[in-house]
Amino acid sequence: MKTLRFLTYGVLAFSAALALTGCGGNGGESTPATNNTASTETKKPFKVALITTGDINDQGWNQLGYEGLQALEKSGAQISHQVAKNPADRTPALRDYADQKFDMVLCYGFEFGAPVKAIAKNYPDTKFVVVAGDVVQQPNVATIIPKLEDATYLLGMAAGGLTKTNKVGLIGGMDLPVIKSTFDAFAAGSKAVNPKVQVLTNYVGSFDDQNKGKEAAKNMIAQGADILLHNADQAGKGMFVAARETGGKVLVFGSNRDQNAVAPDIILASAIIEMPRAFQEVVSDAQSGKFKAEFRELNLKNGDISVKWNDKLKSKIPPALMKKIDEASAKIKSGALKIKRNV
Repeated sequence: MKTLRFLTYGVLAFSAALALTGCGGNGGESTPATNNTASTETKKPFKVALITTGDINDQGWNQLGYEGLQALEKSGAQISHQVAKNPADRTPALRDYADQKFDMVLCYGFEFGAPVKAIAKNYPDTKFVVVAGDVVQQPNVATIIPKLEDATYLLGMAAGGLTKTNKVGLIGGMDLPVIKSTFDAFAAGSKAVNPKVQVLTNYVGSFDDQNKGKEAAKNMIAQGADILLHNADQAGKGMFVAARETGGKVLVFGSNRDQNAVAPDIILASAIIEMPRAFQEVVSDAQSGKFKAEFRELNLKNGDISVKWNDKLKSKIPPALMKKIDEASAKIKSGALKIKRNV
């Protein structure tokens, strides 16, 4: 009986093998399952590079750009980053990425305008996006313009309405049109609610030197300024330190990135650029063949620029003043109030 049982099992196994062989198709030849996978072409990841002029740990402008790059990686892009602080390093960095066949190079700062203009025509398959620069009329070059002025105007209104000394201060990394324009908007917002306000301005000559930022802030505080705004990247951290040393007598604003958590006891609000969303939009356009050589303005109306109030300190703003700020915000979004961008 055991012999018969084993024979029966053997016949069944042999029959099953024949049946499987016959199901292969193609004239009776079997097609392994792995062939289907091998025949599917692997989609190459979209390669995106970011070049900054400063370190990405500044908790501000450059870190904001790097966070945008990281968001692209999460959505499937292959990414790379370089810091090119010295002007002599910028063109080689651009060429390096273009030679590596990167699909897009995000050139993070107006400083890249001239280098991109010089080399872009030699790399037609690479898209160059200059952030906060001038548009270059070449088919593979576009410019992202963050209109931070929309937000700094509103911060200026808060400063003008809150100051007890009628003196507020502005600290810039360098005296550049893109920085000065945000300061002009802040001053205009301040004077819109307080014509008596005096606006002190200091360009410290560096985006990296925190000591210079601190000394500039201390000097303004000594002159009576009780509310300060910076647009100075790493150097702006010095302003936070100087304000903290007053024991809460001086309030400050952050810029570019949400900096409220950096010093939540003194930062009333931050003027924010939604750079990750802007990066995603320009990459999506490139991937779908809709990339254009154009200005891509980020503004309050489309939600790419905003003011983030610090919940811990927002109560310091009187309801009547906040109502004015909210009304101004609505007018900016509707176009009834146009904030100048002097660049």
